[in-house]
Amino acid sequence: MTVNWCLLRSTQIVAISKLLLNILKLQILFFFRHLISFNLMKHASLDALAHQEDAVLVSLAMEAEGKIGQREKKMTRKEILERKKAIENVIKSASAVKDHLSFFPHFRHYRTNGLYAHLEAGCGNKLTLHRKRYIQNLLKLNMEAPYGPEWPAEEKIKRREMVAKEACYIFVYEISSEDVDEMSRLGDRAKTCSCEGPIVGFVHYRFILEEEVPVVYVYELQLEPRVQGKGLGKFLMQLIELIACKNRMGAVVLTVQRANLSAMDFYIGKLGYTISAISPSRVDPLLGLEKSYEILCKTFDDEAQAVLEMLRVYYGRDIGRMNIELILNQEKFR
Repeated sequence: MTVNWCLLRSTQIVAISKLLLNILKLQILFFFRHLISFNLMKHASLDALAHQEDAVLVSLAMEAEGKIGQREKKMTRKEILERKKAIENVIKSASAVKDHLSFFPHFRHYRTNGLYAHLEAGCGNKLTLHRKRYIQNLLKLNMEAPYGPEWPAEEKIKRREMVAKEACYIFVYEISSEDVDEMSRLGDRAKTCSCEGPIVGFVHYRFILEEEVPVVYVYELQLEPRVQGKGLGKFLMQLIELIACKNRMGAVVLTVQRANLSAMDFYIGKLGYTISAISPSRVDPLLGLEKSYEILCKTFDDEAQAVLEMLRVYYGRDIGRMNIELILNQEKFR
């Protein structure tokens, strides 16, 4: 049967090309599975390879189950430019807000599991010398081990990122027991208390475009070891998600080192994030697992979900958990 390609829409041609590429990847996976010897398998179990095949099957399933059949209205150049301009204005408007905490007074203070703290907003190009040093020291403390030999180069990058004008911050200050009464009097009012105490953590986030989707990208969520495990990390991520929705962002996106297994479990297992379709292990199952990081996301609308997420459940299997198990298995062989 001959196909009149002129009658196919460009979107259909692209979708078919993607499907053929995925089929080729699947064939390559099956080929290499039969060639890998026992000696090579000491670094990756057969189950791990099977999970790679599952990832490709999921990709194929997505293509077969409707993406090719979608008949979206073709946008004119004017509509595309208008949409792009609208998204840019949304990001610009969100980035211009000096204190996102002002919209969520309930999150000004934290009182749980014996930890008392209050939160303050900040901006990258207005950081004090004290805050700069604190950020650098806490990053080194928490991230040097997960990055391993990559840390010296990554540390330089993070030092440049932390002072950018686009960088938004939330700093967490511990409150002493003497100041708890003052915090209680403030209640939920949208003001910062005068309590004095040390910084015990921070969040660095930005409003950016990711695959043409406006998102909040969490560059850093860092807490001192002594305040971890008290619910503060979950509290801060809930705040970030509220900020994202308030500012009409399509998702929250972040990067996690695969060697940081506790962080992977925290985001995927406890907070419901999923490994994004733009993460290396999803873009190319053959080479992606050789990368040292994963990109995670939580989406808030259908458009963001279509672009940033993969199908999470395939024949009753949770794909996010599958990837966690694969990472845990690989780390055992290192």
